[in-house]
Order: sequence, then C-alpha cells, then structure tokens
Amino acid sequence: MITTKAKFVLLGLATIASLAITIYVLFSINERALSVSKEWIAPPKEDRPDYGDEDIEQIASAISNDLTYDNVNAFVASTHAFYNQTTGFGEISKLNHTDQTDKAIEIVSVINTYSKEENEQLNQDLQDIKFIALHYIEHGTTRDVQKLHRYFHDLDIGLNGYGAYDKVWGVTAVLGNGEKAR
Repeated sequence: MITTKAKFVLLGLATIASLAITIYVLFSINERALSVSKEWIAPPKEDRPDYGDEDIEQIASAISNDLTYDNVNAFVASTHAFYNQTTGFGEISKLNHTDQTDKAIEIVSVINTYSKEENEQLNQDLQDIKFIALHYIEHGTTRDVQKLHRYFHDLDIGLNGYGAYDKVWGVTAVLGNGEKAR
C-alpha cells in the first residue's frame, strides 16, 4: 500500500510532467505554425508593394482589355464561381494570395467599366465591393476575401437567381437585409 506522502510525491511529479508536456506541445505547435508555408499568411506590410491609386488604375486598365463579360450578371456569376472554388469547403484556410490579388485587381477593373451604369442599389454594392477589393490588394486579409465572397454570393442570388446554396448574408443593397426577393 502506498503511503499518503508517496501519493503526494507521485501527484506532484505527475503535475510537473503534465506541465512540461503541455509547454513542449505549445512551443512545438508554435514552431510548426511559424514554419508552415507562408502562402496563406499575408506578407508583412513592408515586404508588399505599395499600390497607390494611380498604380491600381494603371493595372486595372491594362487588365480590362482582356476581360469579357456580356454584362454585370455574367461578371457576378463568374466571380462568385471563382470564390466558391477558392474559398468554399474550407479552402479559405489555404488561400493563394497571388490568385486572390489578381482577382481583386480584375474586380476593380471590371467595376470601373460598370460604374454609374447600373441601378442605384447595384452601383452601391459594386462600389462597396471595389472598396473591399482595394483593401485586400493593400492589406491581403482573409476577412476581405470572405467579404467579397459574401457580396458576390448575395448578388448572384439577387441578379441571377443562384440557388445551389440559398443562405443570404444580407450584405448587399440589392437584396437588402437578407431578403430573398427579385
């Protein structure tokens, strides 16, 4: 039979061992997180190019000649499909920021061609999307990609009757606060 004193000693040793294992695991997880491919982590601000308004306009105008969308509805459907493919089903956790930046630049370019041509609510949504895309180009945050996907999702429902997934995020002026209309 183990004495009470021995039980306390064993309990103390088990506690110390448990703490040591916990600390080891925490530090090894941190090391793995630091060594993971940095593809999903935006580079530090000082390592990213600083795009001014003129730079973005120049890039957008160079790309716009290659883009062919029959109308804003086709642009919305195509861009929504891109976000479904690159962020859906957990893909958002492993974003390719180069692809996302290219898409954000394309979005700005295309929206420049549709500016002031659409109804008021749609124009408001397009300008909001343009702002988020520009923010993504500058800061590279996953949250911006998520916002863009939600905008294009709701617009695809509102403009094209997209029905594969009917949750409405309520972020667009076209659909209002989560209405399924139109």
